[in-house]
Amino acid sequence: LKLPPRAPSVAPAQSIGASHGLTEARRSAPRGAAGACHESLLEAFLGGMLAQRGPGGPAEVAAAFVLAGAAAASAGCVLASASRDSAARCDGDRSQIFSGHVSGIKFEGGSLLKKLQDEGRGSREAEFLEKLSSSPAWSPFVPKWNGVVKDAEGHSWISMSNLTAGMKKPVVMDLKVGTRHWSPGEKEKKKMKELKKAATTTIGSMGLRIVGCRIPGEGYADAGAEDWGYKNKRDPTPEEFPIVLQRFFRTEKRMNTVRQYASALVEHFRFQDQYVFFGSSILMAYDAALGDEAPLRIAMIDFGHVHTMAEMRAEAVSEGRLESFDARDVGYIKGLDSLLEMLGGEGFALIKVCLEERVEVSAAPRQLGSRDLPSAFSLLAMWGRAPEALLRSDAPSSHVNEVNT
Repeated sequence: LKLPPRAPSVAPAQSIGASHGLTEARRSAPRGAAGACHESLLEAFLGGMLAQRGPGGPAEVAAAFVLAGAAAASAGCVLASASRDSAARCDGDRSQIFSGHVSGIKFEGGSLLKKLQDEGRGSREAEFLEKLSSSPAWSPFVPKWNGVVKDAEGHSWISMSNLTAGMKKPVVMDLKVGTRHWSPGEKEKKKMKELKKAATTTIGSMGLRIVGCRIPGEGYADAGAEDWGYKNKRDPTPEEFPIVLQRFFRTEKRMNTVRQYASALVEHFRFQDQYVFFGSSILMAYDAALGDEAPLRIAMIDFGHVHTMAEMRAEAVSEGRLESFDARDVGYIKGLDSLLEMLGGEGFALIKVCLEERVEVSAAPRQLGSRDLPSAFSLLAMWGRAPEALLRSDAPSSHVNEVNT
C-alpha cells in the first residue's frame, strides 16, 4: 500500500465524507474484487489514522473509516447502494411485504413506490430519505432517493431503489431496530402502549424485533418454509432470535455481509449526532433462486419517525432532563450491538480479514480519544492484543467497567 506521509488537509467547508480515506476507497475499490476492496479499506483506515498528524480530529478519523468501509465492502457484502445499478429488473413479491400498509407499496422494476402517509409522516419520510440518500455519510446505508411521483388519481408516492430488483424468488427479513418507537410530543396513550410493548418484547431487552420473515424450506424450497415475526404472530424469544437469524441467512458469506454492514453502521451511529430513528427497520433480502450463491442486499428503511437531535434536545428541556441528555441514538446503537453479538461480530469485521499482526496499533485508542475506548478495545482484540496491555498504558480508569463488560 502506498500511503502519503501526511493526509491532506480538509477545508472547513468540505464534507467530512470527502476526507482522504473515503475518497481513496471509493476511487480505488472495483466492484467484485475482494482483495482490492479489503486493500482499499485498509488504506482508508490507515490513511485516516495518519490524518491525526494533520488538522483532523477523532470524529474525522472514524467517519473516514466507517464510510470507506461501507464503500469498499462490496465483495460479498452488497450494501444498500449495491442494488441501484442492477441490470435485471422485476417486480417484488407482495407476500414479502411485512409492513402495516401493504396496499401502499408498489414495485416498478428497479423502483419501489411507497404511498405518502398522512399526519405528516409521509412528508417527514420523504424529507429525510432525500437528505440521507444525498449525504456521503448516510448514502451507503439507505435506499436511493428517486423523488416523489403522482399517480393518475393524484396520489403522491415516494420513489426509492427496490432492494429486490432482479430477484426471481426474493427472501426478505424486516428487522425493527431501536428501543423507542414513539415520537416527541406523542399522545400519552400511544407512549404508554409503546412502553408496554418494549417491556414485554425484545424491543426493550435487545433493541430488535423481527417484523416478519420467511425461512425457506430445505434446498430453498417453498415446502417446509417457516414464517417468523410479530406480523406472522410468531415472535422469537431472546433465546430463539440468533437461531432464526442464522437459519434465515444460511451461509457464512451472508452472515458476514450483515456483520460488515452493522459494524460500519454502529460505528457511524456512535459519532453521528444529527438524527434519531424511531420505528425504523433494516431490510435484508436475497434471491432464493440462486441458492447459497445469492448475495445479501441490506438497507435501512422506514423514516417516518426520524427526528433531529435539536428536536430531542428540546424534548429533554421540556421534561427537565437536559443534564442526562445523550446526543446520540442510544436505542439504535443497542439494537446494532445486539445484532452483532448474536452473529458473533465484534465490529470492524473486515479489519480482522485484512490486517496483519505486524501492524502496530498500540497507540490507536489514545489517538481515537477517550470517548471511543470501548471501540478501541474491540480493535485491539481483533488484532490479538490483550486489553490489559492498554489498561497498563494510561487508559482512563472510568472505562475499566466498560472494558470488563
